Amino acid sequence: MISVVCRRLVLLLACASGAIGAEPTEARWAKLQETGSRLRAQGKYEDASRTYEEALTVAESFGGADGRLAQTLNNLAASCFDGGHYAEAEGYYRRALELWKPGQSPQGDRDVASLWSNLAALYAATGRAGEAEPLYHQAISLVDRPGEEFTAVRITLMNNLAELYRKQRRYSDAEPLYLRSLEYWEKKPESVSLAVLLNNLATAYRAQERYREAEQDYRRALGIYEKLLGPEHPKTATGLNNLADLYHAEGRDTEAIPLLRRSLEINEKTLGPEHPDLAANLNNLAGALAKQGEFDEAEASYLRALRIWEKASGTDSIEAATAWNNLGDLNFRRKRYVDAEACDRRALEIWTRRLGGDCPPVALVLNNMAELYTRQGRHGDAEPLYARSLAIYEKTVGPESLEAANSLNNLAVIYLLTNRYGDAEKAARRALAIRETTLGPEDPRLIAVLDNLGEAFAREGRAEAADTVLRRALSIGDKSVGPGSVQLLPVLKSLAQVDRQQGEFTEAEALLKRMITIEEKAAGPQDLTLASTLNALADTYRDDGRYAAAEPYYQRSLTIWQQRLGPAHPSVAAEWNNLAIVYQRLGRTSDAESSYQHALAILEKRDGPGDPDVATTLLNYAGLLRKMKRKGEARRLEDRARSIVASHKPPEPTVSLPIHAVR
Repeated sequence: MISVVCRRLVLLLACASGAIGAEPTEARWAKLQETGSRLRAQGKYEDASRTYEEALTVAESFGGADGRLAQTLNNLAASCFDGGHYAEAEGYYRRALELWKPGQSPQGDRDVASLWSNLAALYAATGRAGEAEPLYHQAISLVDRPGEEFTAVRITLMNNLAELYRKQRRYSDAEPLYLRSLEYWEKKPESVSLAVLLNNLATAYRAQERYREAEQDYRRALGIYEKLLGPEHPKTATGLNNLADLYHAEGRDTEAIPLLRRSLEINEKTLGPEHPDLAANLNNLAGALAKQGEFDEAEASYLRALRIWEKASGTDSIEAATAWNNLGDLNFRRKRYVDAEACDRRALEIWTRRLGGDCPPVALVLNNMAELYTRQGRHGDAEPLYARSLAIYEKTVGPESLEAANSLNNLAVIYLLTNRYGDAEKAARRALAIRETTLGPEDPRLIAVLDNLGEAFAREGRAEAADTVLRRALSIGDKSVGPGSVQLLPVLKSLAQVDRQQGEFTEAEALLKRMITIEEKAAGPQDLTLASTLNALADTYRDDGRYAAAEPYYQRSLTIWQQRLGPAHPSVAAEWNNLAIVYQRLGRTSDAESSYQHALAILEKRDGPGDPDVATTLLNYAGLLRKMKRKGEARRLEDRARSIVASHKPPEPTVSLPIHAVR
């Protein structure tokens, strides 16, 4: 899922040329400029635009040669940009460009550079990065000369160019520019410009999953906004939104949601109900709500964001594609797979048309579609999409990027599910190497890929290697996310399976009991995942010959499955079969026979009397009857089972394991 944060604050420079005379007309123009600047600083962008429009009427009486006309056009355009009216802003910027030319005066060159930067920011905001970058370089070159006045403008332009690089995921190009700008602003009194820069640098860190550095700078930026602009300013709302987005990325959604609601309230009050920044707030709030299972409110928020973005930027805009992608993710979580695929395809169509087929957003939605197909068991459809996503990431952000590592990890999942364990090992090893290099050897984001690597080893029969890798994953998780985290459940499950395969039943028992404690606390006593773990613990006791210990866990999982899935579900039939085996071992033949009969009744009604699972249960039941000296009945069941087996081709081997794909 992408979590789009509010449009990052690019410094839109209000130009300052033109003399102020004493006549009433000139005094009125100066007063309107001052009022417009104040309103814009307060975040009242619509009021500022109306004031600048009045100033434009006055400035037009001065004639085109007067620098105040171009200055007013620039400031009006910047105010329209702030208000999300991009088409109007571009028109005003272009009018100003016709009037202001470089090389006329030092102040004029600073104004022209500012104007070019503002237009470049608009290009970047409307998905035209190819037009924005050369304009930024042109502006920086124009003010690359000595003097504090030129330095201040040049530093701001460098920050804006760094923002463009960040949005293109060119972090190695962006960070040096941010740091040069930060060095300059740190020497000045605390200012909004410093807060903007800290916000932008934090956003670059967040994109690289450098969360600790990002949180430090986001918090500092938010503190400056609240101190200098007040708690109800749109920039304060942006600071709240971005800090919340960081929390969401870290899985701290309970901390994120209050910040997002406060940000949304501020923006609705100050910007109005149709502003693009409001859509970004709604989008991010929806993402956090979805993680908390609040699907209805999340869907309403995504749909409202989509309507705002479509109105502001068009139905085929990049922002609209973001909303479609996120709606697809929400439908995926809700298991509405047909709707999820339709949303993903809409996002793919828009991003491909607007950005080309080889861009990171396209890679993201391809990954999401592949995971959808994986969940549906359509592994042949999923694999080429994961492979294409990997190729795009390798081309656009590099073969050693975290995005490439995610795609490699997802390919490892497909290889595991299709029994290609050698390929799975290679993909997981490469993903692990990238993550270790980028994140360090103890980062919790290593856990999933270590688990997949451990699964590959286990399926290859390399139990010792699997045990080593999985215990490393568990150790990292214990220290980073805590021993009671649900994030550790897949690792605990894999490790328990390895221990069972090696006959280490006591170790497996301890791991499974730990899983039960976590699941009961996280999801409650009737959760289906809990039922599976109870079943696994019962299987462990059974395999260890501890039949009396197994019975209550089979009984408990049976009860959950009956209540949650219904009394005729195949899982219920399987558990009746398991209980029958335990009762048989305990010498409780009457209970065993009754349990086999329950299992057979379910399977024959649901799958038909000729299903292979019926044959398995018939053979188990026949074994019980022979021990009860009812050999004639046993032979009839065995003959029937052989007939079923003979009529069925053996199925292809499959593997069931936790899927640690990154969506």
